[in-house]
Amino acid sequence: MIENLLGAAPGSSKCDIAVIGGGTLGLPTAARLSARGFSVICLESGGWVQKEETHPLNEVVQTRSMYAGAQRGRFRCIGGTSTRWGGALIPFLASDLINGDWPIKPDVLTGYREPVERLFDLPSDNYDAPELIQPLGTARTHLPRLAKWPSFRKRNVFNLLESDLRSRSNLRIVLNATVTDFDVVDEHLRAVIARSPDGGALRIEARHFVFAAGAIETTRLLLLLDKQNQNVLSRHGSHLGRNFYDHLSVLVARLQPLDKAALNRLTGFRFTKGGAMRNLRFELAEENGIRAKCLPCFAHIAFHEKQDSGFAFLRDILRHVQMRRIPPARTIARLILSSPWLVRAIWWRLVEMRLLYPDDADINVHMVIEQTPRPENRISLSSERTDLFGRPLAQIDWSVDKEDQKNLRAAVDLFEDSWNKSNLAAVAQFERRPPGEAEIELADGGGVYHPGGSTRMAHSPADGVVDPDLRVFGLHNTRVVSTSVLPTGGGANPTMMAIMLAFRCSDDLTRELRTVT
Repeated sequence: MIENLLGAAPGSSKCDIAVIGGGTLGLPTAARLSARGFSVICLESGGWVQKEETHPLNEVVQTRSMYAGAQRGRFRCIGGTSTRWGGALIPFLASDLINGDWPIKPDVLTGYREPVERLFDLPSDNYDAPELIQPLGTARTHLPRLAKWPSFRKRNVFNLLESDLRSRSNLRIVLNATVTDFDVVDEHLRAVIARSPDGGALRIEARHFVFAAGAIETTRLLLLLDKQNQNVLSRHGSHLGRNFYDHLSVLVARLQPLDKAALNRLTGFRFTKGGAMRNLRFELAEENGIRAKCLPCFAHIAFHEKQDSGFAFLRDILRHVQMRRIPPARTIARLILSSPWLVRAIWWRLVEMRLLYPDDADINVHMVIEQTPRPENRISLSSERTDLFGRPLAQIDWSVDKEDQKNLRAAVDLFEDSWNKSNLAAVAQFERRPPGEAEIELADGGGVYHPGGSTRMAHSPADGVVDPDLRVFGLHNTRVVSTSVLPTGGGANPTMMAIMLAFRCSDDLTRELRTVT
């Protein structure tokens, strides 16, 4: 059942589990728990859709450098960020967790890979690219891997779960319900109050609460909870909001094709059955001690097309499908006018099983590096500015450090050397940007919308905010499922790891509730 708090009379409800956030992690968590027979209420701050690229409730106060993901890349609506995200899903390598001092072992999450792939209707094959091992030569400083991307329609988790969500009598999803108040008693969160922009209010009492409102908003809500309840969290430790990080990405080189068709076959998106795609990236190898010299990172190859290219029109149409909106007629018409490229692209799609680069596209190498977590990079509550409900805005104090720039140089040095010593050099020439350019751009880049660290997972409150089971230190019945719990950014996109953690959390919570019952 899906309801709207707009226009509703004040009320109250009770349930087994309240999930705060109806997006990429909140909806699958609510669906999984309700399937186990628990009564679940999922509170989503947004409405059915977010048409604009920014939302007024995502406003933040920024100091030091501008963090691009503060407003962009965040969406308040049913489905949340999954209504817009690119869709790359790939698990971290074991070394990402081990070297990052994660409080859980890599094999704890292994069994959740398959359920995530089923959710997005992805192929079950491995993430490595064995056919590229030999071309990389004997140095083996890098490991070629293939991320999995759902088709555009299947990237939106609400599209995937809608029939299930609507059919469950023990599941309520409430839209336009922004949580503003928290009632804590004896280190148990007893109730929350959600409000709508028109003055509606709903009090929810639950046995357990799960925060799944995105990294920045989840952190802000926990800070607000702490402030309203005599520092119930901060008295246990000082890490809430601190160690905020993002992946840092910048264009580091251009590839001058020596064999354009071969380069397109190597680096172009690969299509699989069901409309899913794979794309190539190069991560640091786990053997030969290379990770002692360089932090986790990955290089990927992308093309930059003109704004009026056939590919740009095709992508715009597919993104409208992802957002559950009808593409503009003008965009469809302009794609038809691009029929020469479109015909060849269809041939490549059917015969080569690859996405064809636009003829005039630049082919670029981007390096994505893990940002070193630092306590001074943090989220806090603004002391001066509030949202429309009178609650403090999030304040983000964040910047890129010289150490991050040094790590970028080390990562590019390794990859350039690996490329030039391998058979890949016969496919394209690696033309690195002039010294210092990428480092300067990195400092002003603003991140890539992979926020993490501000509610980090740890063995004790001396080192983090949630325990290895994602339970908040200081609250016995509250857990967090968000990229904000990841202690480090690793060498891959974080969404798959976050969903696997959410599934594990749901299973742990199921066992706990059934044991108590």
